[in-house]
Amino acid sequence: MKKMAIALVAMFVMTVSANAQSDNNSKLSFQRLSNYLELTTSQVKPVKTAMAQLMMSMEAYYQLDNQSEAQETWQKIQARHKATMKKVLTKKQYKKYEQMLDLTIKNAAEHMTDQQMALK
Repeated sequence: MKKMAIALVAMFVMTVSANAQSDNNSKLSFQRLSNYLELTTSQVKPVKTAMAQLMMSMEAYYQLDNQSEAQETWQKIQARHKATMKKVLTKKQYKKYEQMLDLTIKNAAEHMTDQQMALK
């Protein structure tokens, strides 16, 4: 579960968050997310903040060794992030965001399974 969550976050971060090594790419990724969700001007800053908070939470998550604690922490991080996004986005936007997030989770899980099978 922890590996899947890490893969999910890595993919998600690459898609929508700030990346210090390629600021132009992160701006482009955020612009794409913004366009996809049709964010209003007043929603841009709160969404960026929510994404930054997710990144900070994940940094703490990476430090966990206890598997059951890690799973519980991942659930809390995900629930808190979704609650924040639900407050910022309209119902239509949130539905699109949730679909994107669920697809990202599914793809990350499939990718992790494929990698584990290749190692066997």
